[in-house]
Formats: sequence, C-alpha cells, structure tokens
Amino acid sequence: MRVAEEHLTHGWEPDLDAGDSLLRRYVLANADRNAFLATAAGGRHERWPDLAVADPCSPVLFDNAAVLLQPPPYTDLRDAVRRVLGFYPPERHFVLLAAWPTPDLSDAGLHLMGHPPLMLRPAGGTAPPPPPGLRISPVGDRRMLADFVRTLVEGYPMPGAADTVLADEAVLRGPVRLFVGYVDGEPVATSGARLGHGIVDVEWVSTLPSHRRRGIGAALTWAATLVHGTEPAMLISSDDGRAVYESMGYLSLTRLTMRHRPPVDDAQRP
Repeated sequence: MRVAEEHLTHGWEPDLDAGDSLLRRYVLANADRNAFLATAAGGRHERWPDLAVADPCSPVLFDNAAVLLQPPPYTDLRDAVRRVLGFYPPERHFVLLAAWPTPDLSDAGLHLMGHPPLMLRPAGGTAPPPPPGLRISPVGDRRMLADFVRTLVEGYPMPGAADTVLADEAVLRGPVRLFVGYVDGEPVATSGARLGHGIVDVEWVSTLPSHRRRGIGAALTWAATLVHGTEPAMLISSDDGRAVYESMGYLSLTRLTMRHRPPVDDAQRP
C-alpha cells in the first residue's frame, strides 16, 4: 500500500499566516497596497493563490504592478504569465515583481529591469535631528497632496506622471501615509509608507535636484520608516542608494526580480 506523502510547509501556502517570514509579509503587503491603489483610482485588481495583479490605469509603470505570491518551484509560472498578459490591456505598461529569481520571460514580452536589493530595518530607534530649515509634514489635504505629487514627479524624476494614482485624495483614506519636506515654505522632498501585515513598506522617496546632498532625503526616509515605530520597515533600494539606507540601520535581505512589459503597438500584436 502506498502511503501519501506528508505536506512539508514551504512558507508560501495561500492559507499560511502572513507572519511566517518577513519576506512573506513584504510580498503580501506589496500586493495589498497595489490593490488598494487600484481601487482608489477606480481601476481593477484580481488575485489568485500564486499571483496578484492591479491596474489603476496609471501613466507610471510602477503603479501598474503584478506580484508573484509563490516561488516558481511551487506554481506554474507560464500559466501565471498568461494570466498577467490577459489581465492588462496591450497599451498598458506594467511591472512584474518576484521575490525570487525567475527564468527568462522575454519571449512573453516581459523584459528584465534588474534585481534590486530588498532591505529591512528592525523596529525601534529614533531619527536624528532633521537638517536646519527642513519641515516635514504628513499629507492631510488636497493642497499638500498636490505638493507631494508635483515634487515626486520632479524629484524622482517621472516625466509625464502627474496623473499618477497618488494624485487622488482617496489614497489618504487608507493604509498609506505620505510626507512632504518643505524648505522656506516650498516643497522639496517626499516619502511615504504603506502599513500592513506587520511591516512599514517605505516608498516614494524623492528630493529635488537643487536640494540633494543635504541629508533631506534621509530625513524624509526616517519619517516614513518610523511612522509606526513598533513595526519593522522594509524597502526596495537601488544599488546607488544602498549605502544611505545602511547608515540608517537597514540590512540587505535579498535581491528581488523585476520585469517590465512595455506597451504593445499594433505591429507587435499577434
């Protein structure tokens, strides 16, 4: 008689508690944030045990995001790619984020953007004093939200992204916290965080070129990092920015895989 094999927990079962690992918390929080932003913008989102997709119809490709919820060994990756491509209209550019390496998917139109570091800062601690003249304010109304979006678009920079989903006041009525840094009454820097699954997911850090190398970006990052000081903070870094985050106590956990599907014109459609 054949004995059924016992299931050995691998950490990515759909019904497993989100707190099984910090990486699992991050993946689920990222997917939830994308769904919230799509809803706030009047867009669409969908979820399967192995995949989450969200389409706020944004001009910012990072707003239109799909997230793998299970590693390739535990899901049919080609079927997941088929569902992603079926969800987004051909004219929409979007990103696919995976917490693990994936095989080459360029034959499906998904091109590798890179393997950015995912970083973690344990909960607790206090921020150093901000640079002289800098005032950091949480975004709480339409005027400040307009300051946030304009500064983010110019500081990141993101040309043509003024209509990002973040411009909608609905984002202020959910688990997103946004900050603007002012110098002499003018907005010069931004940061934000998404709360959920026991982590602070730090995002949207930008500083205008005219105000860089003054510690302003780090101060805004501290504001987002400690928005819920009893929970650890996580963020996706660039290789250039990694040293700044390490000086704040962030630790590198792993490298993610990010792929991009550009808009498909008529000549490329099957």
